[in-house]
Amino acid sequence: MTITFIAHTTPEPALYGAMAAILAELRALPLCHFPVSHDAQRYPNARQHVTAQGHALTSGLVWLERLTGRGAGAESSRESLIYRALKEDIVVPLREPLSAELAAQLAEQGIEIESLTVVRHQDKFQLEDVTTGKIRSNGWGRDAFGRWALGSVSQPVMRAGKTLRVALVGDIAGQRDSYPAMLAALGDAADALAMNIDVVWVTPTLLGSQLDSTLFDVDGIILPGMTLTHTDYQAGQLATATWALENQTPVLGINQGMHQMVTALGQKVLGQERVVMYGPSPLGSLQTGLPLAEHTQPRLGNHPVFSRSGSLLANKMGEEFTLRYNQRRYLNPQLLAELESAGLCVSGYDESGEQAQAVELSNHACFIGIQGQPELMSRRERPHPLLMTFLQQVRQSNRQHDVSHDALTKSVRLKQPHLLMG
Repeated sequence: MTITFIAHTTPEPALYGAMAAILAELRALPLCHFPVSHDAQRYPNARQHVTAQGHALTSGLVWLERLTGRGAGAESSRESLIYRALKEDIVVPLREPLSAELAAQLAEQGIEIESLTVVRHQDKFQLEDVTTGKIRSNGWGRDAFGRWALGSVSQPVMRAGKTLRVALVGDIAGQRDSYPAMLAALGDAADALAMNIDVVWVTPTLLGSQLDSTLFDVDGIILPGMTLTHTDYQAGQLATATWALENQTPVLGINQGMHQMVTALGQKVLGQERVVMYGPSPLGSLQTGLPLAEHTQPRLGNHPVFSRSGSLLANKMGEEFTLRYNQRRYLNPQLLAELESAGLCVSGYDESGEQAQAVELSNHACFIGIQGQPELMSRRERPHPLLMTFLQQVRQSNRQHDVSHDALTKSVRLKQPHLLMG
């Protein structure tokens, strides 16, 4: 049997395993992978991909599931890799070229080796044979949403309507290089709806007038569930959620993004001193403030969500559906109960019926928060319906805004035209 090693010497977590996944799909072979580490300071979201079975992996392994429909599975040890290779051909990505030690160990077991390396020419990636130096693949690149495509054009979509501006909290480097799933899933949904969208990057450190000038003409906002390690980043995401609340801008909050949406509403309704990010107990107190969320046992992988009858979630997703999770905190039920009078509705629950998994706001253009990570279940040919629902709400809100704006600005003939002077 043969192991095809594909070495890609790159620091970006989003590129790790991508070309290996492409080759695994082309050859219809399984992909195995070793544990890898990345610069956590530079790439805090390097390890945010979660499989359906609950394995937390390097974020770039999302491409295997997107391209092949197969999960990446657990990380392999040398022993398990050898055991697998004795039975079938496999593909293995590497961060560094194959070591002589591992090559010798495999040769002792009678396992053949094919060693390829990823080379980059301008904006295209190819596979080069380490032994012969020959190029073994066509050029692969990434589109505007970071998705992999063969050649310069990949299945162009016939789009219609005006271009809508969707703000994504984060920076392009973090989304494309560290955690590529969110941007790719947004592109999937836009393609399925034949929508023209421009992504507006909202650096989480933007506050005040800088945030206003960035968001004043956006049509929708996504608060992704990325790890925000710096307090300034958390403040920036909260400020963006507050802006969306005050300006009736459609907003979708994912995981921690949903928590920031509830914080924004809680501070508006109850006051900033009543709502704190985290507290020592699930219920908190009036003296110390109501904690937004509490730590919980990690909830990883695919789990069921039960929708509340009559909610937008139930209308679009049905009474029960499956969602991918990377959950480590849950929302405080007492805080949610106090916000019901402000129009907040818990629209999704877990299996126990106790922990909130989704929220909506009745008196807002579109205010949807979801605890899970729908972007991890999206594929180009099968976008996640929650992201499609959000973009549909953005388009509907924009059309309603255009109609109301036209009505307000429509010229009216005055009885005394001279009053127009001055």
